[in-house]
Order: sequence, then structure tokens, then C-alpha cells
Amino acid sequence: MIWIIFTLLFSGCSFLSFIDSQHWFFRFFEYTRLQLFGILIGLFIAFLFLEHKLAAINLIVVLFLILVILHNLSILYPYFPRYKRRMTTSSNGISLLSFNVNQENSAYDRVVQLIRQIKPDLILTMETDKKWERALSKIESDYKYSVKIPLENRYGMHFYSKLPILKYQKHCLISEEAPSVEVMLRDHDNNDFVFWGIHPPPPSPTEKPSSKQKDGELMMLAKLICEIELPVIVAGDFNNVCWSPITKLFLNITKLHDARVGKGFSSTFPAMLPGFLRFPIDLVFHSKTVLIHKLKVLSSIGSDHFPLFSKFSIIPFTLETKNKILSSQKEEMKEKIKLGKEAAKEENGPE
Repeated sequence: MIWIIFTLLFSGCSFLSFIDSQHWFFRFFEYTRLQLFGILIGLFIAFLFLEHKLAAINLIVVLFLILVILHNLSILYPYFPRYKRRMTTSSNGISLLSFNVNQENSAYDRVVQLIRQIKPDLILTMETDKKWERALSKIESDYKYSVKIPLENRYGMHFYSKLPILKYQKHCLISEEAPSVEVMLRDHDNNDFVFWGIHPPPPSPTEKPSSKQKDGELMMLAKLICEIELPVIVAGDFNNVCWSPITKLFLNITKLHDARVGKGFSSTFPAMLPGFLRFPIDLVFHSKTVLIHKLKVLSSIGSDHFPLFSKFSIIPFTLETKNKILSSQKEEMKEKIKLGKEAAKEENGPE
């Protein structure tokens, strides 16, 4: 009986994220799908040792359990490593280090040491305030170009580049409290591309009561990306797992690709928990004219997030065509953007 109760309980949790609600409680089960999958596998193994496993009720429940396991596997399968990718050498290879520093984290030297050790071409930091900006001034001799948005509300953002910045724009896609950055860059082989850094607010009992702002921000970003005719790469703390329905909608609209597909889960948060209990919420997406050569989670910097390192290159002399958004997608985008803006006004006050 205990096995049946746990099986039905955790199986039911797998389907809670499909309930059409943006409340944080239901969205939480999107994050835990990998953990639920592991628990369900464990329950199936436990079934094999049940004394009365051939009882009719147990057989019915285990058949249901197998269907739930297969359902979760269909969602998670693309992220299992299917082969070991070799590092591709490229004259215009670009390295990117993106990470949420945790604003209260004071391990400034560890971050600076990591940057000096890795020597990435591009750096995106999130939750960086004025204290972090002063600490990161130590790397500015190696990074000629930068975009700085220091904030004290855990949504500050800094971008450093060894590549020339042709132009940039600071965006507040839904709320003034959560900025994003759009940067046009030129690589070593004179190929232009666009980098987006993003950090939408999470749905949680301690932050936003719903995912409305986050979902609206992703839809607004999708709308802007569809107008870009250059190769695009997007990185940041999305506060959203890569297999969630809103991520899939974002990718379907923008025609971007998830850098994690076929390379493993590369879970980055929360850093204080063992690997299996972490979530992949620090994401990297890219257009088809961007080749991802490497994606790796690095060691702790004292934050609640692990840094994410990636290396990519631009297919030389390529342009992207503007994406045509389907009418059904346009309506869903408009609705989520509208809900996001309404939630921002309600939860943050008038802006």
C-alpha cells in the first residue's frame, strides 16, 4: 500500500506542470522533472522486490507508472548525452562565461581568479551591484569593451568583451526592475553577431507569486529576436528549465536551438545541493548559424549558481532571415506579454 501511495503521489506531481496555471506552485514541478524521473525509476525498481507484485492492483499501478516514466523520458531524452563532442578548432572560436554571482556573495577574488584562469572572450554576470562592479574593475585591463547595469535589487547585469562592441542597447522588456542587454559584436573573422543577456524574475514563494513576468519577458525577447537578421546567441539566468513549455514555445517562435541538446543537463542551481538535485536554469540558446563547440559547468565561485562556460563560432558570412511568427503564436505571445506587464504593475507598483 505504501508503494502504491508513493507511486500515485510522484506520478501525479509529473503532471501538475501541465495545469494551465502560472502560479509558482504548479511551475515548480517543471523544475523538478528530472528528480521526479529518478524517483519514478526507483519506484519501478522497488516494485520488482514487492512481495505481492503480481496482485491485480499492483500490476495496474505499475503499468500506469511505466507510462509516466515513458512520458517523462520523452521530455528529458533530448538532453541526455548521446555522444562525446570533440572540441572543434576554429579561427573565430569565441568563449563565453556566464554566471549569477549572487549579490550577497563576497567571494570577489574567486570570481576574478576564475576569469583570469579561463580568459573568456565574453563575460555575462548577473546580480552584480556597485560592489561587484568595483571588484570586477580588476579585469577591465583585459576587457576593452563593457556594458554595465549595476543595481541593488538582485537584477544588476554586467557584460565584458574582448571583441569590439559595434552597438548595444539596454532593455527593460517587461519591468524596469529586470534589465536585459542586447549587444552587436564582431568576431575575429569580421563576422557580426548579436548577443543577448537576460535574467527574468523567478516564480517562487519568496519572489514572484506567478511566472507571468518571466513568461512575458521571454515572449517579448522572442518577438525582438525574430526581427534580427544576424546570428544570435542568448545566455543568462532564465529562472526556467530548458524543457519547460514556455522554453519550447520560445524556441519554436525564434527558431533558436538549445545548446544543451545531446550534451547533458549541465545543472547549475542551487550550488549547495548534490548534482542530481540541481536544475538547469542558466541557459544558452543560439541560431542555426552559430556552432556550439563546448558547454561546461565550472567549479563553485561561492554563489548559489555555478558558472557556465561555452565556446562557439559563427558560420562565416551568414545572415539570418526574419522569422515569420504564426498567427496562433502571435496571440499567445500577446497574451503572455499583456499578463506579464499587468503582473509587473501589480507586484512591483507603477513604473
